[in-house]
Parts: sequence; C-alpha cells; structure tokens
Amino acid sequence: MEKIEALKQFGLTEKEIKVFLANLELGQATVNEIAKKSNTFRTYSYDILKSLMEKGLVIYFIKSGVKYFETVKPEKLIDILHEREDQIKAILPELTLLRAETTEKPKVEFYEGKEGIKTIHEDIIKTKPKEVLVYGNTEKHYEVMQWYFPRYIKERVKNNINARVITEKTKFTKERIGGTNRKELRKTRFFPKGFIFPTLKYIYGNKVAMISLGKNIVGIITENKDVAQTEAMTFELLWKNAQQ
Repeated sequence: MEKIEALKQFGLTEKEIKVFLANLELGQATVNEIAKKSNTFRTYSYDILKSLMEKGLVIYFIKSGVKYFETVKPEKLIDILHEREDQIKAILPELTLLRAETTEKPKVEFYEGKEGIKTIHEDIIKTKPKEVLVYGNTEKHYEVMQWYFPRYIKERVKNNINARVITEKTKFTKERIGGTNRKELRKTRFFPKGFIFPTLKYIYGNKVAMISLGKNIVGIITENKDVAQTEAMTFELLWKNAQQ
C-alpha cells in the first residue's frame, strides 16, 4: 500500500498528508518552509499543522523567537492506533448494549467469494452452537473450499460443536463425509441417489446460512429465531426420511 493511501486510511485528509510529509522531509522547519515544500498557502499550512498537532502527529518549539514545527517519529502512528483501539474496547460493552436494543428485527448479511464463505464458517465457530445442522451439496462445497475446510473441521471439533449432515449420495461423500463421522463429531445421512442440491445450508443457533456454489459464489446469513426454528424443523423432517 502506498504511503499516501495508508495515511488516508489512518484518517488524514489529502492536505494534512501533504503538510505532514513535507514537514517529515524537512525536519525542524518554519511554517513558511513547510508551506513552500507542500505547495500550500501559509495560512492554510498553519491551520493544517494545528490540526496535525491536535492529532498528536506534530509538535512545535520556539527558537530565537521563531516557531519551528517537527513531526513525531513515524512509529508514533502505531502507538496512536493502539490508543484508539483501547478507547474503543473500553466503550465496547456500552455500544453492544445500545445496538442490541435496536436489532430485534431480522438481520441479513451478504457475503461474496471464497473469503466471504470462509467468514460464514468462522461465524459458526464464533457462535459456538451445541450442534450445527447441514444439508445440501457438500461435495461441491468441499471442492470450492478444500483450501480452508479442514481448518474449519478442526476448529469445530476443538469447540465441541457437533454436526448432523444430509448430503447427496456419491462415492466422495460416502468416503469423505460418511467415513469420518465419530472423529469429526458428525452424523451423516443421505438423500436418494441422484438428488443433488445447487446450494448448501447451515442452521446454527438463531442463524441460517445459505451458500450458493455456482459460478458466482455467494452466501447469506439470516439471524432470526423464528426463521431458524422453522429451518430446523424442516431439517428434522428431512433427517427422519434420509438414508443412513
């Protein structure tokens, strides 16, 4: 990432970045020198330097009656980020309570690509349900996510999250999904031969995740108690009639 873009992400404006970098290159410098180096009007440069001082990035001192400005060491940027993180952590419980008061309506999150699907799996681990219910095209799912799936299984087992899976009946699923049930805390049943879903669904806690495994890989998490209960009931009906 280029330094200008990185400083934008830090929270500086374009003018602040110009003045900051000019001062950084000059070292101890007057406002006139900084204005000339950054190609900014003197009055604007002073206001910008004042803003940078408020952000803890610039200091000043007076020598022989003249005010000089100097940037802090670049490492200070990391310290400032840590301070901001600590401040947010301190108020996080309060923010969480405030958010909870306004999230009674169903919550829907949309994810794209393999990294998005990875995020869905990480949410399952983070939610830590006693059991996750799964049905759909597990063979295609494993094909798409094989670079990450073993790690997910390891984390699921580590967190003692059981799984019940209903999947298509193929050589792969019988060997890979059905063959490691006890070791991977999983019970597996099968749809009739030739019955293949274009999607995969996870039901866990108060959430339902639907993953489309077509050309454009997308996933949707719906968080709602009633929706999750309905999907769980549907799963139980499928489970009862699925083949062992």
